[in-house]
Amino acid sequence: MLMKEILSVFQSDWATTPSMNELKPNCLKGKSVLVSGHAAARAFAYTLLSLNDRLKLGIKVILSSDEEIPSGVMERDDFNLCEYGRASAIKQKVDLIIHTGICGGRIDNSDTVLTLELAAARSLFILADEKKIKRFVLISDSRVYGKGSNKYRVFSETEMGRSTPEDFNTQLVRTIESYVTSLCGERKITLTTLRSGVLLAPDSGVYNGLEDVFKAVAEGREVSLYCTDNKLSFTYISDLFDAAVYTLEKKLEGVYNVTSRDASASTAGVSAVLRDIFGKQSKINLTDNGEFEGNELNTGKLAFKGFAPRLDLKTSLELSVLSYREDVEADFRFPDEHGGRLSSIQQVLLAYLLEVDRICKKHNITWYLGGGTLLGAARHKGFIPWDDDVDIMMLREDYDKFLEVAPAELPDGMILQDPKKDKRYNYAYAKLRLTDTMFATDFSKNHKGMNNGFAFDIFCHDKTANSKIGQKLHSQLTLFWLAMVFNKWNHRRVYNGKKVQSAISNFLKNIFPLRFSMRMLLFTLEMFKHKKRARYLYDGMGYSVHKGGFDKSFLDNEIRVDFCGHQMPVPEKYKDYLRNHYGDFTELSPLSTRLMGHEITLLDLNKYADFKISNIKKD
Repeated sequence: MLMKEILSVFQSDWATTPSMNELKPNCLKGKSVLVSGHAAARAFAYTLLSLNDRLKLGIKVILSSDEEIPSGVMERDDFNLCEYGRASAIKQKVDLIIHTGICGGRIDNSDTVLTLELAAARSLFILADEKKIKRFVLISDSRVYGKGSNKYRVFSETEMGRSTPEDFNTQLVRTIESYVTSLCGERKITLTTLRSGVLLAPDSGVYNGLEDVFKAVAEGREVSLYCTDNKLSFTYISDLFDAAVYTLEKKLEGVYNVTSRDASASTAGVSAVLRDIFGKQSKINLTDNGEFEGNELNTGKLAFKGFAPRLDLKTSLELSVLSYREDVEADFRFPDEHGGRLSSIQQVLLAYLLEVDRICKKHNITWYLGGGTLLGAARHKGFIPWDDDVDIMMLREDYDKFLEVAPAELPDGMILQDPKKDKRYNYAYAKLRLTDTMFATDFSKNHKGMNNGFAFDIFCHDKTANSKIGQKLHSQLTLFWLAMVFNKWNHRRVYNGKKVQSAISNFLKNIFPLRFSMRMLLFTLEMFKHKKRARYLYDGMGYSVHKGGFDKSFLDNEIRVDFCGHQMPVPEKYKDYLRNHYGDFTELSPLSTRLMGHEITLLDLNKYADFKISNIKKD
């Protein structure tokens, strides 16, 4: 049974999102992974199984835990369960151990807990000796640091605060880390220790001390929360898993702090964030009575190695609260991140579509909804509810013709950006812009000479080689010139994970003028333009360029479908096209990915701020 059929929508979110990132977990492919611990270990095991479902990695997952496991998981061929602390009895092959231990677990202050956890760790090393295991990942947490000297204290990996004999939890976490480090050192096992902040993992059984608060906010009840003097760092569990995979992929060892993005706040700060999200439904009373464990962590060490977490604190907390509600709709999206303007933005985009359709009908040009817009048409009969842009696609002949006729056809205030003609514009694809607006991302705002008005993307699918090797070479050459243009334009270093290739690319990038690289990119896109019997196209301008070619017949014939009450053109074989690009396109993306497509630093819609298409006659 597939994990998506077993897990709740919130479990499926954190178990699926790691595979949505650019990180490719090749280090896990075909491996037998032992995951040991409590609720966090179970969550890690579910994530590995979900990766198998999505990416066909062939991972064998062995879970050593005392947590309850659904029958659907137990019946899977790629999963085995053994009792916590009995890992030494495992008979099958093991390549890697991930031990979460007490991370994300409630600790009872007793010698029994210490004895159990040390025995569980010891059993892992008995197994490691037998299986000759050379890689160990320990998941720890910020309790190891003890107490800071003042409320502003932020802990880096080699720093420790004070700990008294009464600080049982600190002593326990330190003892386990020291024990594992010592045993790995004796056996020359490569050890990576990841220290989490307060661990957030909705509907997972992970303990973080905020469960009662999240449930009360979900139900609109009053609740008390201890007001901490110090800040705490928070870690969403999918970011922790990504960090584990990243350190394995990059062969990093040592100790690293892991938190989510911009995820440090006192409990008073958490209360304020929840109030901002849920308004009067959040009734948190801060109190001086009680305690809350955790510290603020410095994550610069792992960032220096190139790792970047995906989720921020606001999103993590919102998901945590929503997991206690029963009315989360299937097409749920996060509240509008564009200052209440998403509806107007989508109306402007719809007007763009109607304008393009008018021009194309007049000049007999074939065009289709593309990318996420085509996905929205197929799934929602309109925009994906959280989408803030539009993609359309054409074949080369129609694309060139549109670029030729559009400038004279566009209404006042709308311009066409063509990389062949605009030296300040260095995207591979064309855009339409509203000149008296502003829609600048953190990336585009640096190009002040380029018009940054509200935009509409126009992509071209070009012909490619008929052979797989030819398609591969075409895609790689395209990616090379894309890197030359993008990194030269943005004054960035090229890095593709391979030092020699990256060094050569940076050398060439510094030599080639920007417009030369752009001309070479455009030439590469059209390399097979005149191929008479081409059977394949490729997405040279888009995000699927690495996938190589797809069947040219996918874009052969046009049909019209409902899109926001208007009839818009899509390929007759649009389902085949979507399957090729997205897999199961009927499946909604995980909850935490349902955010606006662009992080906008400057948004000004001017007269379009409350725009509605009410005076345009529908087809």
